[in-house]
Amino acid sequence: MKNEDLVSKYDGAFEAWKARMALARIKAMRFPRNDWPDLMQELAILIIQFEYDPDHGGGAKEETALFAAMNRHLLFLMRGRCRDRKGFERYLRSLGIREDGSYIGAEPCFQIDIPLGMDVRGAIQGLRPFDQAVAKGLASGMNRSAIARKLNCDWKTVNKAVRRIAGHFEDMGIDTEASQ
Repeated sequence: MKNEDLVSKYDGAFEAWKARMALARIKAMRFPRNDWPDLMQELAILIIQFEYDPDHGGGAKEETALFAAMNRHLLFLMRGRCRDRKGFERYLRSLGIREDGSYIGAEPCFQIDIPLGMDVRGAIQGLRPFDQAVAKGLASGMNRSAIARKLNCDWKTVNKAVRRIAGHFEDMGIDTEASQ
């Protein structure tokens, strides 16, 4: 977007000299060009809300007071961006990642304990119908006593089924220690 196009967007909202001053402050503070429209919008709000009172200005003209207000606002935004950038850099360092995206030390490696192609339904289908019912009860969050009541059997029978299910899963390479 050209400078004049950016300034002309605010025709009628406030005087053109204020829009030109806002753009000049943005440029002087070396904000990236792609941020100019957003920053102009920020300063447009400031300009619209700005009320010049010559009695409280300490002898300063409206231009000087508005210039100072724009500078304060842009510096506030700039400091916030610096804080955000530094915080993000700290976060990346805590993960062991440099700013350029390379890793500090060895690249992290994640070990996967469960086979990726594992289909749980397929594993359960390999069980006897009674053991399937017990596995579905466990998966739904029921305790062993509740499963025994639902299946009209003793809780010891459910415990035996749980051991068979665990053995079946271990045979398939699934670690069951976390579930017991």
